[in-house]
Amino acid sequence: MGRAQKNVTFFLLGILVICSTSCVNLNKRIFPKGPAPKAVTHPLPGEADECGIWADTNDPSNSALICNDKSPFGALFVFDLSGKEISRSHNMDRPVGVSIRNGIKMKNGDVIDVVGCGVRGTNEIKIFKIDPSTRELIDVTHSSGISSGFHSDTYGFCLYKRQSDGQLFCFVSTKHTENIHQYRLDDNGTGRFQGTLVRKFGVTHQRSFVEGMVADDEYGYFYACDERHAILKFYADPDVKKDPFIKAFGLADGIKGDREGLGLYKMANGKGYLLVSSQGDSTFKIYERTGSNKFVKSIHAEGVTKTDGIGVTSLKIPPNYPTGVFAAHNDKNNNYAIFDWFEFSGLQ
Repeated sequence: MGRAQKNVTFFLLGILVICSTSCVNLNKRIFPKGPAPKAVTHPLPGEADECGIWADTNDPSNSALICNDKSPFGALFVFDLSGKEISRSHNMDRPVGVSIRNGIKMKNGDVIDVVGCGVRGTNEIKIFKIDPSTRELIDVTHSSGISSGFHSDTYGFCLYKRQSDGQLFCFVSTKHTENIHQYRLDDNGTGRFQGTLVRKFGVTHQRSFVEGMVADDEYGYFYACDERHAILKFYADPDVKKDPFIKAFGLADGIKGDREGLGLYKMANGKGYLLVSSQGDSTFKIYERTGSNKFVKSIHAEGVTKTDGIGVTSLKIPPNYPTGVFAAHNDKNNNYAIFDWFEFSGLQ
C-alpha cells in the first residue's frame, strides 16, 4: 500500500471513529438513563396493564398499589409500596382500568374507600371496598350487576367524586370509536352499589378510541386519551348545562405511538401536574394541571418500557416516598415499578 493509500485509509478510519463516538453520545442524549424505581412488583401471571395508588391518609405507611391483570382469568392485585403482594380480588374475565376514591359516604353512615374497574369479557363494572386493616378488596357491586352499556370490548374506566355533594360517578369506554358512558353509582341501602346511566358523550371528538382516563374532582374536569390523536378534556359533572367538550391537547409534545395511562399529582392551592404515558417511546409527558394544561417536560424512567397504566399520589409516605408516589406498568417485565415523585419528576 502506497503512502497516499495509507493516508486515505487513516482518514477514513478517523471519520468512522468520530461518527461512532457521535452516535453513542447522540444515543445517550435521546435515551437518558432516567430515574430508578424504589421498588418493583413480581411479574403478574397474565397481562399487567393499569394501576392506581390507594393513599391511606390515616396511616400513609399503609398505602398500597392496586393493579390489574387483564387476562381472561385476571384479577386486581394489591401490593404494598415495597412491591410485596398483599392480596388479590376474585377472578374476572379481563378487568380493565383501575380507579380509586376515598371517603365515600354510605347510607348506613359508614365512610369507605373504593376501587372500581371495568370488565371487558362480560361488559360490566365492578366496585370493591378496600378493607383498611387487611388491604383486601371486598366486592360491593349489586348482585344484579352494573352493565357498561357496551355490547363488546369494554376498555377504559375511571371514577369521579363530585365536590359539591360527594356523589360518586364513573366513566367507561369501549375499544371502538363510540361515546363514553357515564354512570351515577349509588348505595342501594344494603352497602352495595348500583349504576344508573346519566349521559353518553365524546364520540364526535375521537379519531380512534379511548382507554386512559382520569377525573380531576376538585376542578370538575374529565380527561380521556384518544389514543392515536390527543388528550380530550371535558366537564365531568353531568349536570353542567353546556357542551361537555372543553379542548384537545397533547397532539404533539414528542408523543410517540399511543397515549395511554393518565394520572394526576395534586398539590396545594389547586396546583399540580397531569401525566400521560407515551407508549411508543417509553416516556412520560407532564402537563400543568391548571390553566391551559401547558406542556412541562418529558421523562424516561430506568428500565420501564411501553407503559400502559400509571398511578400517582402526592401523599407523603416516608421514608421511601417523602414527596409522594409515581407508579407505572412495565411491559418489559410484565410488572409495575414504584418511584418517589421528586426523584422521578424533579418537580415539586
